[in-house]
Amino acid sequence: MKYTVDLHTAKAYATVVVDDRPLFRLRLFASLDTVGGFDESYGDLAVDVAESADGLVVTTTAQSTVWDSRVTTTRFLSDRIETSTVVTGQGRLTDVHLLGGRRTPRGFLPSGSGLQRVYSPNPDHPTRVMRYALEAATISVCGEGSEPGIERWLFTPAPWCFAATVDDQWLGLSVVAPVAEQNFTSYHYLPVTGGFSLRLDYEGQTAVDGSFSTPPLVVHLGGSSAEDVLVRHRSLLDSSGVVPERKVADADWWRGTIFCGWGAQCALGARTEQAPQPLATEANYDRFLDTLAAQGIVPETIVIDDKWQASYGTCRPDPEKWSDLKGWIARRHAAGQRVLLWWKAWDEEGAPADACVTDAGGNPVGLDPESPAGVALITEAVEYMLGELDADGFKIDFTARTPSGSSLRHRGSRWGAALLHEQLRLVYDTAKRVKPDALVVTHTPNPAFLDVTDVIRLNDVLRDDTAEPGYVARHMAYRAGVVRSVCPELGIDTDGWMMPSHAEWLEYVKVQGGLGVPALYYVDGTDTDRYDFGAGDFDAVKDSWERYRAALNL
Repeated sequence: MKYTVDLHTAKAYATVVVDDRPLFRLRLFASLDTVGGFDESYGDLAVDVAESADGLVVTTTAQSTVWDSRVTTTRFLSDRIETSTVVTGQGRLTDVHLLGGRRTPRGFLPSGSGLQRVYSPNPDHPTRVMRYALEAATISVCGEGSEPGIERWLFTPAPWCFAATVDDQWLGLSVVAPVAEQNFTSYHYLPVTGGFSLRLDYEGQTAVDGSFSTPPLVVHLGGSSAEDVLVRHRSLLDSSGVVPERKVADADWWRGTIFCGWGAQCALGARTEQAPQPLATEANYDRFLDTLAAQGIVPETIVIDDKWQASYGTCRPDPEKWSDLKGWIARRHAAGQRVLLWWKAWDEEGAPADACVTDAGGNPVGLDPESPAGVALITEAVEYMLGELDADGFKIDFTARTPSGSSLRHRGSRWGAALLHEQLRLVYDTAKRVKPDALVVTHTPNPAFLDVTDVIRLNDVLRDDTAEPGYVARHMAYRAGVVRSVCPELGIDTDGWMMPSHAEWLEYVKVQGGLGVPALYYVDGTDTDRYDFGAGDFDAVKDSWERYRAALNL
């Protein structure tokens, strides 16, 4: 996509024109707010322009109300626009505003925009993939399915890239940084009428004493689709050297079909008016698997889901549910099957306070992977599950419970995505040390997490009773497209819960093998509409699995 630039130095913005049409009026400054106050520019902004071999370089020096200095450098290159800001001084970062900022006496000034539609790789709606450019979007390590307004827990985090269109022109808005510098919880696209800005949330947890540089923000121009924009995002990360190296080889057994008992627990609970967690028992899992085997359905991998353990933090089997989990796993191994244990990220149940992130009152709110006690607890739990119990890996869930809040207390300097990565690194590295072919499944389809995951799970289905039939399969295909675009090295666990209806479940079963590893969650029937399975439903699963195995010569 070719473009031209017209600089407006007095107001410190650049008009970017494509095909004689203004695409942006990009602000050439930023604001890095602190706990001590808003970062406002005052007085004149000094805008310097220089030519380089690669393109135009614009440097904007501002007088700041909270920093000793603030300098924003924007490079207009042939296929992209790069911008970053360096501040000096002292402060604890809260909100970092990119492509916009505060300037007295006009207040907050966003960039101007001609964008029409925006795509987020973070699935936050049951059906919609594209949104109008006037609707905000967030990519984050924080979210919650049961909390209104933050129902964005499915990919935590998704890749740090929004895609957008003007007519048939595509572009991307990418944050490019190594995970060690991703000490933010969220990346926001924030539109206003005729404009937008971007924001990173540091929540007062990053202290600056000297200088700080914002992660580079890259506006990359071109692409044929949203997925192509994500492919370009990954290419940017690779060329910048910020993607961690994967040091393990895939094991053949990771491609085997999956049975996860969570959906069966929920379906049983719906029929018996019980919560699903108490139903994660040895007796129930034996019945689930015996029922499937009687129908000719034998999964290669079994996931024992929530809540097999007595306490989430310490990961010891609940003796009232599992009298001999080690022996049960051994019997599955003897039958040629693998067993993954469900692990709830962050949950502090059973952990001492000194192993946890705490709130202002000293109450534990999540495991702290940087405290010595937290490191010891997580490491010991992984060693026990893979060493003593002889499990084969983990389904890691609830990464969206990453702690968030400026008043929270913890031991180290990491926060946000960097802190989540550190927790997963502890789990992953310990797992590979104990059992080199252990499988670690997460829902973190972000290239910064390539070194702490083996397979990406597409995560839960969102319900929409007004949607057109077949919406589940379409939406899960969108999620799989995100994973393939930015993490092509990783396998895909297609999930399979919570199905809004038997009809949607049946349609999804048919296409799972084309998206990744087929995962079956139900045995007796579905939970939402309480549909009881018949012979035809089991035949559909067998047919799907046989086609998948044949395609891979399994």
